[in-house]
Amino acid sequence: MKRIKRRLPKCSDRQQTDNAGREFNSCGLQLKAMNGILIAFEGIDGAGKTTQAIALRARLEAFGETVIFSKEPTDGQWGARLRASATAGRMPLEDELAAFIEDRREHLAIKVNPALSAGATVILDRYFYSTLAYQGARGGQLADIETRVRDGVTVPDIVFWLDLPVSEAMKRIQVRDGEGNHFEREEDLIKIGEVFRGIAATDPVVVRIDASEPPEQVEKCILRALVEGPWKEKRCAKDYGCHDPVHCTPRIVGDCRWFELSKQAR
Repeated sequence: MKRIKRRLPKCSDRQQTDNAGREFNSCGLQLKAMNGILIAFEGIDGAGKTTQAIALRARLEAFGETVIFSKEPTDGQWGARLRASATAGRMPLEDELAAFIEDRREHLAIKVNPALSAGATVILDRYFYSTLAYQGARGGQLADIETRVRDGVTVPDIVFWLDLPVSEAMKRIQVRDGEGNHFEREEDLIKIGEVFRGIAATDPVVVRIDASEPPEQVEKCILRALVEGPWKEKRCAKDYGCHDPVHCTPRIVGDCRWFELSKQAR
């Protein structure tokens, strides 16, 4: 007897809205609200943050995700001063810390928070963790710096700390730039790496990634951590979560962004 394969309909996303403002796809399945996701990449110079951040942006955009990519220091007035100091000479610790805090305050208000409110994924190449590490390594009181730096910031959903030995980072910096700037001195990077290590040991949103692995392997580790963390929490198609894969209709019809991305992380 010939078996007849049942063809399930392919549902399109965000097709209908009821009187209560709830959204449904074309198969009548209620869609989970698209909450914004804040992702930060951290690590010492040369760890590969920008490379991996750009790779993740491309992958998420391929899934139809709205992705805002940004960096710190920004290109604003405070960020421009900080970038100039990398070659002209670093500011006094207090001035540098104040500049980073003001730069971030503007960054969050103008770009990051509005994008998150709109349901986008925001990927940052450095965030306040770098301020903690780089300014803390200069000899400031880390507890005091942390209190000031964390005040009023938006807590990220996940932070990828790309952990790389300083010796390897210096080789990469020399290949990339020829020589390091005032933020990239070897003795400073050793201290900065230790501060990052201490942060990762206590902050639950920080995920250590071995950045000495080949780039494609690093990317895979990042994707796996994202899929099992905030991507599942905020992009699973069902409002009540995903605990029954056998009978999960959004999975079966290919309408769950979380599940589709998770297949690439295996």
